[in-house]
Amino acid sequence: MATALLAPLSIPSLVVTDTPTIEQMRVWWEAMRRDDLSVAYADAFPETLTDFRLEIAQGTKKLLICLVNGHVAGALWLHAMAHRSDRTVLAGWVGGFFLPAYRGSLAARLWQAARQRWEAQRITHLFAATHIANRRSQAFLARGMGFHRVGIYPCFTLFHGQTTDVVIYCANPNDAPLAWTYAHKRALRPLQPVTHERNLAIREGEQS
Repeated sequence: MATALLAPLSIPSLVVTDTPTIEQMRVWWEAMRRDDLSVAYADAFPETLTDFRLEIAQGTKKLLICLVNGHVAGALWLHAMAHRSDRTVLAGWVGGFFLPAYRGSLAARLWQAARQRWEAQRITHLFAATHIANRRSQAFLARGMGFHRVGIYPCFTLFHGQTTDVVIYCANPNDAPLAWTYAHKRALRPLQPVTHERNLAIREGEQS
């Protein structure tokens, strides 16, 4: 009786780098632009890779290109960052895009590598905001990235020229009040100052 020998499963090499080549950035950018971005990025998002790279050079974004076995799998970045008095980054809002072939568990593991990289740089508060209709991103934030839903911020920013509600998330559940405070500072139409108690009431209202 013949015995079939199974080759050992290879463990993919996962890398996040803040020094990507221009070609790696171009692969990510072109793949992202081919995808359906109708509810992905607000109107203020850079229109070209050149514009995006300029924001990195100016320090308004921090980019990590994600690689699987040397192949571009996607990108994660921080924007709308808050700084300490010594100009080091304290907090930031996470953006990202993964090529379809790498979504799911690989993307979740790449996110963990990115988070570890940023936390090692003392970036201790991580938030996210997604279009209220972007169910795919909301699912990945909650299940793939382990983020915690804070609440819905109305008329937060512009999508296709229209003021749009977004869902606010935070990486650390203890940061929920802080997420609302930073969202208030970013919002196109800021709400009245939101107390911790009001924030909790909003969350309870969503769950009822």
